[in-house]
Amino acid sequence: MNKLKNIGLSALAGTLAGSLISLSAAQAGGVSVTGSWELSYTNKNSDKVTGNKIGMNKNIAFGASGDVSDGGAVTWATTIGGSDAMGLSSASMNINMGGIATLAYDSGTGGYGANAVDNVVPTAWEEIDYGLSTGIADVGAVSSSKGVVNLTVKAPTAGTALSVSFVNEVGGGHIADGGTSGNVDGGKGIDAVLDFVNYSAPHFGFRWGMAGEVTIKEKTCKKQHKADASGSSVQDDQEPCLVGHKDHPYAATSYMTLKLGPLSLGTQATFKDPMDPTIAGIKNIRAVTGGAALQFGKTLSVSYGASNEKRKYNDDTRGISTATFEAPEMLRAENPGYLGEYETISYRGWSAAINLGPAALKATRNHVGGLGENAGNSGAGLQKSHSEINLSIAF
Repeated sequence: MNKLKNIGLSALAGTLAGSLISLSAAQAGGVSVTGSWELSYTNKNSDKVTGNKIGMNKNIAFGASGDVSDGGAVTWATTIGGSDAMGLSSASMNINMGGIATLAYDSGTGGYGANAVDNVVPTAWEEIDYGLSTGIADVGAVSSSKGVVNLTVKAPTAGTALSVSFVNEVGGGHIADGGTSGNVDGGKGIDAVLDFVNYSAPHFGFRWGMAGEVTIKEKTCKKQHKADASGSSVQDDQEPCLVGHKDHPYAATSYMTLKLGPLSLGTQATFKDPMDPTIAGIKNIRAVTGGAALQFGKTLSVSYGASNEKRKYNDDTRGISTATFEAPEMLRAENPGYLGEYETISYRGWSAAINLGPAALKATRNHVGGLGENAGNSGAGLQKSHSEINLSIAF
C-alpha cells in the first residue's frame, strides 16, 4: 500500500511539472462513497396525459474531508446522477475556518445561501409544490446556480449567522477546471441570509431569520431610459420598454420554525419582483406558507402544509382588447381566464415517510388551485394534483 502511494505522488509531481513539488508535506484526507437507488410511481390529475408512471433514479456521491493543520477542516463532495449519460449532478468544496466561518464553492448542490432557506416549512418528505409545474415564489435563483461562492459566519450556541453568496452568472452550467461559461445572459447575482436565532436541540428548536437576493442585469429599461435622456436625440415621448427587465429583479423572505418534541411547525412569507415589463407580465408576487410535521420515533413521520400566493400583473386586462367591452363583468364573461389585476394560487399537500435502516418508503400528494397550472392543462381554475410513492435504498 505504501509503494502505491509513493508511486502516485511521484507521478503526480512529474505530471504537474513541479507545480506541487514546493509543498513541504504530502496532502492527506479520507474518502467516502455513498449512493441511493429510487423507484417511484407517479400519478397526475385525470385530464393530464402521464404515460408510463414508473420511474427510477440512481445517484452516487463521493466525499472527502481532512483537517487543516492550523485548525479547521476542508470538505469536498460530488454527486453523479445515474442517467444514461452519467452526468455530473452537483459538486461542492467547503473550507471550515475554525468552526466560526466557512468558505464554500458550490456547483449545483443548492445547500448554501438563500436557496437553503427558500422553503423552511417542515415536511416529512417533499415540499407542497413538488411535482407541479407551478412553484411557490422563493429566493433561490442566485445560490441555486452553479458556480456560487458563499461565505458564512456563525456564532456558536444560539446560531446567529450571516451568509453571503455571489455568482458571476445566474443560471450557468457546470464549469470544468480552467474553463469558462461564456455569455449566459443571466447577470451577476448576490444573496444574503441573516439568522437572528437558529437553535437546535433533541427536543426543542427555534429558528427565526430573513433572506434576500438581487440579480444585476447588464441591460434594463431603467438604464436605457437614462441613456436616452442623456443623449442628444432624446424625445419628449419615449417608447415604452416591453422587453427584458424594468430594473434588477429581487426577492425577500422571512421565516420562523419551532420544534417541540415530535411536533415541528413553520411559517414563511416571501415577496418577489421579477421586473417583467411586458403587458401580461407579473408585477410582483406575495406568498405565505405554513405547515406542520409530526414524527413518531425514528421510523414514521407525516406532514401537512398549505400556501396562498397572490400575483399582481402589470395590466389588469392582460392584453385583452377592451374595445368591445363596457364593464369588467362582460370581459370576464367573454374571457373565462380573465381575473383582473390580481390572481391567487393556492397550494396544499401532505407527505409521509417510513424509514427502515437503508430502505425508506415515502409518499406525497400535492394540489394546486387557480390558473397557475393552465399552461399545461385544460380548463380554467381546475384543481391540479401530483401523487407519488417512492421506494429508496441507500448505501
